[in-house]
Amino acid sequence: PLIAEASAIRSALRMAITHEITALDVFSDNLTLVRAISSITQTKEIIEIVKDIRSISTELASISFLHFSRSLNAEDDALAKETLRASFPL
Repeated sequence: PLIAEASAIRSALRMAITHEITALDVFSDNLTLVRAISSITQTKEIIEIVKDIRSISTELASISFLHFSRSLNAEDDALAKETLRASFPL
């Protein structure tokens, strides 16, 4: 999940640049990812993606990476998981 979430943020930032968005707040319930992007800690498995995220971020006038509690995201998380199950049945 960490690599997928980091990749999703990188893709979203690229899309923001393409659409000429200049300010962005990025929220994640993954504290490890937010800390890695914010330079607090490094995580080997996503270090190259984080480098890309930081590089792309310099093209925005304002960007913030913010953590929110996973419990606040429970309903959205359940919906995403159900969608995945429906799309890729075992």
